[in-house]
Amino acid sequence: MLVRIAVADPLPVFRHGVVEILRDAGFESETPDDLLAWVRDEQTTIVILTLQSEADWRMLEGLRRTAADLVLVALLEQMSVPDSVRALRAGAACVMARDASPSAFRERFRAVVRGESVVPVEVLRELAAPGADITEPNEPSAAERDWLRNLARGTTVGRLAAEAGYSERMMFRLLRDLYTRIGAQGRTDALITAQQHGWL
Repeated sequence: MLVRIAVADPLPVFRHGVVEILRDAGFESETPDDLLAWVRDEQTTIVILTLQSEADWRMLEGLRRTAADLVLVALLEQMSVPDSVRALRAGAACVMARDASPSAFRERFRAVVRGESVVPVEVLRELAAPGADITEPNEPSAAERDWLRNLARGTTVGRLAAEAGYSERMMFRLLRDLYTRIGAQGRTDALITAQQHGWL
């Protein structure tokens, strides 16, 4: 089966790694700069998208609206039932950890190409639960909690970015998205909110 594949992740080295894993599995892929324009091409089949910020989640939803037959593979920074459910409800056909091993990645990707999806049992149970809450989770991921803890200790955003492997600009954007998601007006408000919820 001939498929056209796009890989979207903020880290160039990670994108290159995914492209190489796919190449080893017999699939050629691309890393387009304008993902929405890329999916408008009628040949588009699969997009692999890392979900880290609210902007990434909006991109996932936008991609689904742009091309209904598009197959979306969501890579999560931290695998959790709420984020997995959220990604599947937003249109992802498959959810896997961003740090999955190459062999696990190949296995799940091959399933997607065959028209199947590998979903953890606990995620299926949550999706199938009667009256399951469909609101988007506001609780920070484990990595985001670490960021908040470090900020509370006085770590600068520059240092936090270096430790997380992001540019300082990207780190500011990720933090801004986090603050918005937890209902905070800025860093101080976010740290107060985190303290109140026991996230620190």
